Amino acid sequence: MSGIDELMAESNERWTKAAKRAQGLADHGLGTAVKLYYTRFWLAGVIVLVAVGSVLTALAFGDSYGDWPSYLPFGFMLAGLGTMIGGLIFISKKVVPAAEYGNVDVTLSLTSDERKHVRRQVAGKAAVVPEHLTVTRGAAVQMRKALATQLLIMPFYPLIFIPQAINSAGRNDPFGWGYLGMVVLLVIAALFLIRDFRRTGHFLKCTANRSSGVR
Repeated sequence: MSGIDELMAESNERWTKAAKRAQGLADHGLGTAVKLYYTRFWLAGVIVLVAVGSVLTALAFGDSYGDWPSYLPFGFMLAGLGTMIGGLIFISKKVVPAAEYGNVDVTLSLTSDERKHVRRQVAGKAAVVPEHLTVTRGAAVQMRKALATQLLIMPFYPLIFIPQAINSAGRNDPFGWGYLGMVVLLVIAALFLIRDFRRTGHFLKCTANRSSGVR
């Protein structure tokens, strides 16, 4: 067997293993679950928890409701904690059942270059390889599940940094700009997560009716 034949055989073996891991993986409504969380639970929950946290702090430590801005940081901290707990519960109840995503990374047997090319296909930056479509779709499902999880946990972090920024601003602390910068960076990171989540959904939708000829 020549060197080229050996390389081809090794490549085929890697993709065959990946295809076996990808069998049965599917998105059964991750987009719907994430949308449900943000439209029905998250916004209302944050508003209620910020209000409750602020009022409880005022009752416990305040002398006057006229100083309500100073109580907001505690409300945001309660909202952050509630977001984390609520997000984890929602993930276990709604997100996990919304996908068949397996227990092992589909692309585990592939080389780093092959994994990179799979991600580029999912992102729409490279042409889809029909022979590897089962693997690429399986990887997209796993990526989408991971992104959905991150999207539900992500709001915790800015809600925790917002109180720091408010407190620092009240004390004219120069570190307040640093906390504000962290909030901005976290919002930008969330936008990238949303973009990637939409890309994986678009890829799965566009390739849903295409056949695969995995080697």
